[in-house]
Amino acid sequence: MKITYEKIYRSYPVFKHLLEQSLPINTTIKIKQFIEQLNPHLLQIESIQNELLENYSSKTEDGVYEMNNEEKKQFIELLQTALVPEIVVTFEKLKISELGTLCSISAKDLEEISYLLDDYEEVLEYH
Repeated sequence: MKITYEKIYRSYPVFKHLLEQSLPINTTIKIKQFIEQLNPHLLQIESIQNELLENYSSKTEDGVYEMNNEEKKQFIELLQTALVPEIVVTFEKLKISELGTLCSISAKDLEEISYLLDDYEEVLEYH
């Protein structure tokens, strides 16, 4: 499966959330193995983001990054460019039912990982 750095970037918080949920064991293992494939790429994305933050923002005494409008615009443009590359990963798509009945996930988060769900479109049409 091909996925862009952007999808990884947007999906990562959802993966972290899923790993904290009560999922069936097989599903947990699949997601964990998938994340392990992504880790080197996540580190690369984090490195790029940190470098851009260093170059286009200033850090307050409270540790908060601040940017003026021009810096923010440049930061976003460069980050978007950095998130274009695609990678190939091995992952057998999940069915939504494999998330189990105890999993709590928002509609927005479900959409962010829809590329990993074999029956996402079918379930949307059904409901």
